[in-house]
Amino acid sequence: MLRQIILVLLCCAAPLQAAQLTRDYQFQELRGQKLTNLSHLEGQATAIMFFEPECPWCIKQAGVLKKLHQDCGQPIHPVALGVNGDNLALKRALFRLNFPFEAYRAPPELLKEMGGIPATPILLLLNAKGELVKGYRGYTSEDELKAQLCPTA
Repeated sequence: MLRQIILVLLCCAAPLQAAQLTRDYQFQELRGQKLTNLSHLEGQATAIMFFEPECPWCIKQAGVLKKLHQDCGQPIHPVALGVNGDNLALKRALFRLNFPFEAYRAPPELLKEMGGIPATPILLLLNAKGELVKGYRGYTSEDELKAQLCPTA
């Protein structure tokens, strides 16, 4: 219950600065071994999706993010963060997601500060200023995300 409260607080915090996610942590690439921060995301609208192995809703959510990336009038940068699995399991899950964008293993420090990830998918939407627009737990429809990420489309 405490973890759910912390997640709600994280998702409702205004404004959560992207620098907290992009500079304070080192992320391991799932398609390679490189450790990097995500500072290159600053200045871009970003949709961060937490996923885990054996999550059919994550596959469906990844499809929505791919579609929005193509259809939205403004650039959206989807990023996947894997949780609750070793590197091999997360790589296999990423393959099933058919997610052509950046994908990383979520750093343990970030997960600890968030109070864990109680269920997936979890989406954090950041605007180009790096502010948290909205957070979602569970599958989120294309229409809802389109309203948040591409209001002019």
